[in-house]
Amino acid sequence: MYKEEELANFYGVLQNTQEFLEIDCGCTNPRYGDTPGKLRIYVEGKLEIDCTCRDDCTKGKYIFYVIVNISPIEFAKHAGRTNAHNNWKSQIWVFRHDGHKLALWKTCLLKYYTHTFQRPLRQVTHRDEFVRCSQCGKDRRFSVRSKEACRIYHNALVNNNWECSDMPNHSLMCNDAEERRSRKVCRGCPRDPKCEGCEKCVCFGCDECRFDDCSCQTCVQYIINL
Repeated sequence: MYKEEELANFYGVLQNTQEFLEIDCGCTNPRYGDTPGKLRIYVEGKLEIDCTCRDDCTKGKYIFYVIVNISPIEFAKHAGRTNAHNNWKSQIWVFRHDGHKLALWKTCLLKYYTHTFQRPLRQVTHRDEFVRCSQCGKDRRFSVRSKEACRIYHNALVNNNWECSDMPNHSLMCNDAEERRSRKVCRGCPRDPKCEGCEKCVCFGCDECRFDDCSCQTCVQYIINL
């Protein structure tokens, strides 16, 4: 799978077959120290880690996607690292041939890695959205956590004359203050509160936010492609 000259730069290579490479790895928490593990890199791009922090560690058998054993993200979180979704490539390390630690992103070990986040079946996540009032020009927040809330936001989005007073229950008026800019960046993403849009919080169409009784192009296109 890897050439001998590539692996010569690493210490702790356990197996190197045509299907996968297994190598010692770890993740360091500045407060609690190192959490050791065994990283397996498969030729089809999947990564798995067996946690070896202790013999009875339950994180060695964790179901993630379809294969047992944990993902790099779960391993980094298990080691106590924050923001592992974004930083696991720099938080997880392997040993160089001289015994020093080297972050994964600095190595050739990720050249087969192709897996990105896949939303679990029937799990839909919609982040908060904004619509601008046609009268006062202020951005108003819509929390789209249910089908009813999605429809309210959808109707406001396709209405070019939408006003603050059209908000359900008349909870807002044009003379009400607009949200601060620093507050607007927090939109309810489960990965990062200040996310600018990622595959975990942006939905491109689902049964909850597309409607068969709506004649807008977005809904019609979605229904046709079902």
